[in-house]
Amino acid sequence: MDASHAAAIEFVGLQRELRERLLEDRVLESTERQLAAEMLLYLDDPRRCWQVCTAWLVRHTRADRVDGGFGRQGDRLYSPMAESQRSGMRLPSVVGASFDCSDASIRTVWEAREAVLFADAASDARIGPRMRTMLSGAGTRSKLAVALRSRQADVGLLCADSQQAHAWSAEECHRLDRLAKTVIAPILHAAWQLQSAAPAPQALPPAALLADAALTPAELRVAQLVVAGLSYKEIARQLDKSRSTVDHQLRSMRAKIGVHSMPMLVRELARRMPEGTGAASSATP
Repeated sequence: MDASHAAAIEFVGLQRELRERLLEDRVLESTERQLAAEMLLYLDDPRRCWQVCTAWLVRHTRADRVDGGFGRQGDRLYSPMAESQRSGMRLPSVVGASFDCSDASIRTVWEAREAVLFADAASDARIGPRMRTMLSGAGTRSKLAVALRSRQADVGLLCADSQQAHAWSAEECHRLDRLAKTVIAPILHAAWQLQSAAPAPQALPPAALLADAALTPAELRVAQLVVAGLSYKEIARQLDKSRSTVDHQLRSMRAKIGVHSMPMLVRELARRMPEGTGAASSATP
């Protein structure tokens, strides 16, 4: 049996298992079962699965924006993979932005066993100054966030934002938490499992990586700094480039390598580049 055949069998098996469990769950509302059914159509496409999830939540909650992405407790950075905004909204996108996971707000969400409410981001003491500035720039005043877990495994983070302070009721917090645990986390965990089961590429020296992924020399330099753990701002300063130029190069790299988020890009580059390549490069101007 070749790898593609085995992957197809695993996909069908996971999809059937989740359909039987979720679509026959009469505790769920009919609209929630509809969400499960639609997400399961894209079980082999994690990015699209996230998009279906965020779009549904925007339609069925009072959120102005819903975003989410894969991640684990202990990660250094978190980057949303998908987002949806209420019709007519023109909020800045947070997709591709890098959030420092050492901030108390993100640690609070990962450590909690239920959805966490930040009723007023402008004054909540659990939000650090840098994070508060980022949230303000994104138009977020009130945030409801939940750490997604399935079978004791960390899956990612899901956030619902409002431009108004104190936007969420206790009932809404409970509903998002229940939906995250019963529907969203299990499906996204399965999607992540399917993607992770794909054979990992062999580590390549920088020159081979450049040729293999068609990276330009400038993109390769950025790739080395990304693997070394530098932020957008730090990369821009070290290479004497604007942040928009760095952002454009990272988007180009994600498209060439075939990933849809910064965490996935970092993991893919780390696998493809020999150990120490990024760290050694980061010390050079």
